[in-house]
Amino acid sequence: MALSQDKKLLWTYLSVFTLIILSLTVEQALAANNSINFAQDAKQKGAQAALQTVKKLSKEIQQLKSEVVDLNKDLRLMEEELLFPTSTQATVFVSLDIGQFFTLESIKLKLDDKQVASHLYSEKQRQALARGGIQRLHMTNLNQGKHTMSAFFTGLGPNGRPYKRASEISFTKGKGSQYIELSVVDDLDKQEPTFVIKQW
Repeated sequence: MALSQDKKLLWTYLSVFTLIILSLTVEQALAANNSINFAQDAKQKGAQAALQTVKKLSKEIQQLKSEVVDLNKDLRLMEEELLFPTSTQATVFVSLDIGQFFTLESIKLKLDDKQVASHLYSEKQRQALARGGIQRLHMTNLNQGKHTMSAFFTGLGPNGRPYKRASEISFTKGKGSQYIELSVVDDLDKQEPTFVIKQW
């Protein structure tokens, strides 16, 4: 009888001891799991903070780029105003109407018998002109009075043949800015291009 009591007592101790060990193991596992979650949370928060910082810096960089572009525009305008005052400024533009009968390859420009500009055209530039774009070919200072301007156009005419034409204008420079347009226009009646120099 005493032996059975000892066995019961021993089983009770073992059961309690086992329960204590199991509870400690579970607590340790939970603690470990919680620490992992905390570490993951910390990593996620750190990553989110870094991402926010990068986004903020990117936004500031874009703003700075925009400000630099605006500043460059202002500086160019100021430079033009200083180098080419309104009273003496003369600007030459190029325009192309359709371009069906003439493929523009180059232009040479003479002012008062001196060559002042030349330009070779790429396919992209020709397409831009054909879509209605206007190119600023040359800007200079001119004294008031009479002047002569000549433009020499080189390219391919109807049927892909080499085509060279020249056009000339005499004009009087007044007090204000002077604008001149070199225009290549398709003559649908004659099925050939015409080259015109117009004074604005």
